[in-house]
Amino acid sequence: MNENIRQYFVIVGDNDPIVVTVKDDVNRPNNPDCDEVLTSWITNNYGYVNYQYWEIDTCEKHEI
Repeated sequence: MNENIRQYFVIVGDNDPIVVTVKDDVNRPNNPDCDEVLTSWITNNYGYVNYQYWEIDTCEKHEI
């Protein structure tokens, strides 16, 4: 996967899980990292709800 793109598996409240892609952009205003951008996106779209996320590249993977 492109090193400038991060994908996250996200569970927000009681909603179905989603995969969110965030571009790592050093030119973003105030230079927030991808985790901060994801957190802001969740808050803007779902409000202040419980959520969990995992970066897909860091998850253990199995081929069956």
